[in-house]
Amino acid sequence: MFATTRPWTAATTAVVAALALGGLYLAAVGNSTGQLVDHELMRMISAAFGVENPVEGALGRYQLPMLAVGGLVVAAVVASRRSKTVAVSAALVLASTVAGAYLLKALLDRPSFGIGPELNSFPSNTVAVVAALAVILVGSAARRYRTAALVLAVAAGSVVSVLVVAQQWHRPGDVLGAWLVAVGAAAVVRVGQAAWAWTSDVEGSLTGGQTAAHRG
Repeated sequence: MFATTRPWTAATTAVVAALALGGLYLAAVGNSTGQLVDHELMRMISAAFGVENPVEGALGRYQLPMLAVGGLVVAAVVASRRSKTVAVSAALVLASTVAGAYLLKALLDRPSFGIGPELNSFPSNTVAVVAALAVILVGSAARRYRTAALVLAVAAGSVVSVLVVAQQWHRPGDVLGAWLVAVGAAAVVRVGQAAWAWTSDVEGSLTGGQTAAHRG
């Protein structure tokens, strides 16, 4: 999928993801009503799991092993393609998603309206890693295995996304923001890949043309 998605489709996806991320931040973090709704949604979800205050929970105890297993599965799928393009794209998606989420979380401000913790938690770093792995899994899988990869990615991503909210690590807006970062990063990588291929083709044609003219 990294190599088959049309560049214009990827470019449109990148723009939509960026706009949606900005809109989500303004709606869920940048005003008191949004903060209240986001915080209360977190409390409702955590209450359904019998949680009243932030807890370590299963995700806290097994987070690193889970990420390690997920990383190994994704690495195996990427390696099975035996493609430099797929491998480089996967690495770029993971790195840009994690770095992007980290920078956004550090740089974005959470206005104080007296609603929940004042420390900014948008977007979720934990979910960003999982979302990146999910996107890479689907994007790297061979066409005949893509449906199975999608089911696995959605299942694992949904479990982690729900758990971080249920354990009151993050609000729903933080989770959605992380997924938008991953999708946007994958789209940007695809656009960059297409631009690189186009540049290489142009350089190759120019070099070939000069050689032919010289021989003539």
